[in-house]
Amino acid sequence: MLVTGATGFLGAALVRRLLRDETASVRVLVRSQAKAKALADRGAEVIAGEISDEKTVRSALDGVSVVYHLAGRLFVPGIAESEYRRTHVEGANVLLGACEKAPGFARLVHCSTTGVLGTTGETAADEETPFRPTNVYESTKAEAELAVRARWRDRVPAVIARPGLVYGPGDLHLLSFFRSVLRHRFRPIGRKAVLLHPIYIDDLIEGLVRCGGRSEAMGECFHLAGKPSSLDEMATVIARIGGTRPPRGHIPVGAARTVAAFGDLAPARLRSAMPLTSSRLEFLTHSRVYDVSKAKRLLDFVAETDLATGMERTLAWYQEQGYLRIRAAA
Repeated sequence: MLVTGATGFLGAALVRRLLRDETASVRVLVRSQAKAKALADRGAEVIAGEISDEKTVRSALDGVSVVYHLAGRLFVPGIAESEYRRTHVEGANVLLGACEKAPGFARLVHCSTTGVLGTTGETAADEETPFRPTNVYESTKAEAELAVRARWRDRVPAVIARPGLVYGPGDLHLLSFFRSVLRHRFRPIGRKAVLLHPIYIDDLIEGLVRCGGRSEAMGECFHLAGKPSSLDEMATVIARIGGTRPPRGHIPVGAARTVAAFGDLAPARLRSAMPLTSSRLEFLTHSRVYDVSKAKRLLDFVAETDLATGMERTLAWYQEQGYLRIRAAA
C-alpha cells in the first residue's frame, strides 16, 4: 500500500492503523524524510519527494496495488493559489497518470473534503450536491475530484472519500477554538444555530480503510462524518470537560463584520493571528451539514465516537503536549 501526505494529521493516523493491521507492507510518499522518521521506525518504507513530480510518483507506485491519496495543503491566508494548485490539482493528475500505467494497481482512495460543497444551510447535502467552494483550498480540491471522476471507473479504479471536520489527538486545527472557549473568549456570532459535521480521527480512519477494502466502494463517493453539532454545543462540551463555564451571550453579526473587515486589512502573514477575518466569519456563521447515509448503506460505516468522548480525548492530548493549561473556572 502507498499513502501520500503521510506526515499530516490524517496521513500519519492512517499509516499507524495500516501498520497495526499488518495486512500488507506500507510505503509512504512524503515531502520531508525527517518528518517521517517516526513512521519509518514503525516499519513504513519512506520515499521523499513532491506529489507533483512524475518520476518520484512512478517510483513510489512500483509494486503497489492500493493507494491512499491524502497529500494536501490546508487553507492558510497568504499562501499563493499556485501552491494549492500544484499540490491538489497537479498532484492528483500526476498520480492518476501514474496509476493508469502501473502494473498491478487496483484501487485509489482519493481523500477530498466535504468543503467542496461550501455552505449547505441546515439541510444535509448528499454526494450529488453541486460544488460550491468558498476558498482556494476548496476550489482546488473540487478540481482534483473532477480529475478523479474523469477516470475513476474505466481507466483508474477509484473511490472518493470526503471527510467532515476531523479532530482528535494530533490535530492543531481546533486548538485555537479550544483555547478561546476555555479562556472565556468565545461567543457565538448571531443567534442562529451554526451546524458543523465533526468526525473523530479514529472513526475517519476506519471509514478510509473501508473505502480501500470494500468492493461496494469502487467508483463511489462517500461523506464520512459523525452527527451534526452546533458551535454552541461544541463550545459547551469543551467548557464542561475543561471544568469551566460555557460561553454566555452572543456577538452581534454587525459588530463581527466590522472586526472581520479590520482583520482583512492585516498583512497576509499576520492574518491568521487576527481575532476575525471575512473567511473566518463565513465559517462561523454558516452551517455545513452532510448526508452520511450512503456510507452506512454501502460500507456499513457509522462514526461511533460521540462528541463528548472525542473532545475529552482531544483536550487530554492538548494538555499532555503542553498546548493547553486548564485554568480554574471563573
